[in-house]
Parts: sequence; C-alpha cells; structure tokens
Amino acid sequence: MQLTTPSVNMTVGFRTIICGLIVLLGLSACGGSDSSSSDYTYAYVQFYNASPNGANVEMREVDGDSFGSAQFGDTTSMYSLESGELELEFIRTDSDDQEVLIDTITVDLREGYKTLIVMSGDFAAPSFSNYQYERKTLEDHFRLFALSVTADNASYDFYMSESGDPFEAANYLGSANAGDLGEFVFWDADDDSDYFDEGEYTIYLTEPGRDEVIFESQTIDFIYETEYVLTLRDVSGAIQEGLVVDTILNSSTVTALTDVEADSQYRIYNSSNIDADLQVSFGGNTDEEDVSFTLSAGELSSFTAIRYGDYRVTVTDPTGSATSLNNKLITLNQGESKAILIYNNDDKLGAATFVESGLPQAYDKTVNFINLVNDFDDVDFYLVRNDETIDTAEYDLQNLEFGESASEVLPSDYYEVIAVYEDDNGEQVLLDRTALFGFVEEENYIVTVEPADTATGYEIRVLY
Repeated sequence: MQLTTPSVNMTVGFRTIICGLIVLLGLSACGGSDSSSSDYTYAYVQFYNASPNGANVEMREVDGDSFGSAQFGDTTSMYSLESGELELEFIRTDSDDQEVLIDTITVDLREGYKTLIVMSGDFAAPSFSNYQYERKTLEDHFRLFALSVTADNASYDFYMSESGDPFEAANYLGSANAGDLGEFVFWDADDDSDYFDEGEYTIYLTEPGRDEVIFESQTIDFIYETEYVLTLRDVSGAIQEGLVVDTILNSSTVTALTDVEADSQYRIYNSSNIDADLQVSFGGNTDEEDVSFTLSAGELSSFTAIRYGDYRVTVTDPTGSATSLNNKLITLNQGESKAILIYNNDDKLGAATFVESGLPQAYDKTVNFINLVNDFDDVDFYLVRNDETIDTAEYDLQNLEFGESASEVLPSDYYEVIAVYEDDNGEQVLLDRTALFGFVEEENYIVTVEPADTATGYEIRVLY
C-alpha cells in the first residue's frame, strides 16, 4: 500500500479534534503558550501630538463632541466608543480666539481595538496617521509597541535589557520606524504568556546596523498590565537637540524618557540693581570645570550647555554692600534647562530657580512669571490685550509670593503686562505696566517684577 501525506485540511481537522480532547481533559490549550484574551467590547480612540513646531490641538467629532486636546509630546485621554466610521476634525485656536481647522480625517473604529491617531511633521502641513491594535486582557505581563515620529523620519534599532544589565547584555528587539507601529516580541517568554514580564528594564537606541548607543533610558518600571506605545521624537523648546522617548498608555499622562547622557543647560539673570558687576562662580561637579564670569545689573546670560549633575553657585558683590550668596545648590537633570535669577533681599544676595519649558514656542508661548519684590505678601500679573482691561483679561496669574514663579501658556499675540498688589483695604495698587509687548518670537520668555529706580519703585522686565 502506498502511503500519502495528509492534506492541509486533514491536518487541521486532526489538530482540532486533539485540541478538543485536551480541553475536555482540563489540560493546556493548543496553539501556543499565550493565555491572554480580550474582554474589551468597545472601540477606543486616542490622539497624540508629535508635531515639534506646533500648537495645542483639539480633536473632536465633526458636528459633535470634543475629545480633548494635546500639546506637543502629549496625548488626549482614551475614549470608549461604538465601532464604525468616525469623522474627526483637528482644531487650533489663534491669537484672536478664532478656531483654525488643521485637517479632517475619517477613521474606522473596530470593537476591541484601540486606534491611536498621530499628528507629526511640520505643523504648517502636518500628516495624520492612525494605528490600530487589538487590546488584550493581560496578567502580570505587558505588550510593547514602538514608532519613530522624528522630523527626519529616521529609524532606530531598539534594544532592551533587564534593569542593571549593560548594553552588551541587551536584547535586540527590532527597529522603530517612521510610519510603522511595530510590536516587539519578548526574548524570554514563559509558559504563561509570550508577552513581556512586568518589571524594570532599560532601553537602548542605535542607528540602524550600528552598535554605538545614541540613547540610553533611565530604568523604566513597566507596572501596568496593558499595551505600551513608545514613540521616538525630537527635543523641542529651550533645548533644541536630542531624542526623547514618550511612553503612551491609556490616559492623558505621557512619561517623557530622556537620554541618561543628555546635556542640560542654564542661564542666569542679575536683578539685584547693584551698580557693580556681580561675580558669579558656577561649578562643583567633579565632571566639569568651574566657570567664573560677571553679570551687570539687568543682564541675562546666554544659555550654557553643561553635563547634567549637581552644581553650586556662588555670587559676590565686589563692593561688599550685599552679603554674598554662597554655594547655592543647582541640580540640572538630563535634557533640562534651568533659569537662575539673582536678587538682592535686604542686602543679602539670593537666587530663585525654575525649569524652562520643553514645549515648542512657535504658536503658543510658555511664559514664566516670577515675583522678585519682597515688600508685599503677593503680586498679581495680568496679560491685557488691546481690547481688554484687567477685569476682562483672559490670562492672569494670582498671588505670587516673593521668589515664587508660575507659568502661563499664551497664544502668540501682543499683551500689556500689568503687575499689582492689594493693600490692606483690598484695593489694587499698580506696581508697573508695560507697553503692548509682542510675545511673537520662538523664544522662552521670562517676566519679572523687581525693585527699580522708577516712579513706583518697581519695574516689569521681559527677558528672552
């Protein structure tokens, strides 16, 4: 008798019968070791803004509800909807509070699937892409996806190691490519699942086919039993160079991972109003030489790039009229830009610091305001456009104490900046006001109110 090879249909049928018997006997299921399933009965949608020179963008249904807005490097919340076609429009608001339509797209939502809509590229003509993946019910595991959204559409080789292991022990997972959301496979799958084990890991990126690390993340604790989407994007804002890896989950919170070797930067402003130039010493990190320079009253230094670390600042008045500021601790984290503002408080030099924005400043301006007046408990700032008064101003910051800073995101426009305080009778008293000033350049602006030789004794300064 001649033996014949079973047909594909016969093989599948035989395998189905065996699987059925195994299930009846209570044994493990056939078809692989992954025991995850999907209990998700809605369709899901989320928007991610990856345009590095853009504005805050709102996503909403055409002639329908809003689904929130996102700035660069941020997402909306994830929304649960019915499956089917959904027509969406994307809107920004200009300086006249008028809505500007960016684009309209139609997405086909599927039950049990998440649709991630990504806006990337030059904001003058951005591109919209949508990516779908099925949501899974996971236990003690997570899934990992990656996408490159850099301006030059670059691809990167993606490596991952367990926490504490160096690059030499990392596992190559594949490439993170522009326009292609890829899912990575765990290198050490167990009997329960083919997906990644929850725990702490380190990410490494290299150029394609190269073994020189150009990005190493901090240790990441993957604690959620869900799908993680990692997007590789450009740095924007005060620091202009480098990569950031955004971690997107199912909420509006995005964790931005910076390179552990990324430089930081600082700039220093002298608001002391002392006639002599102040002597500044910046250093104390064993990896960097100390730097010394002088700053005259009202002078803002340029940004200085420096290795991340913990530094100390000493500021001295050569005339001896003000007590020196000695060894003020300044911590500069990777990829961070910090402003240091020197002030004279009752003939004692001090310093206030804040981190400058990493958002693009092309359309919306993230302006930092700081009160350097110690004569009052708090100061209020108002941003008044030419058709507004203090009472009708849309943008204001209230109750800034001495040395306290706060930020406000302003549409690119012209504003009169007014600083006031309330006296004991609850009446507003003017400290200073500017002429209409154009917050229209791609700059990181700082607005101070400080003592000065003026009619009121105080002055508003706009720094950039």
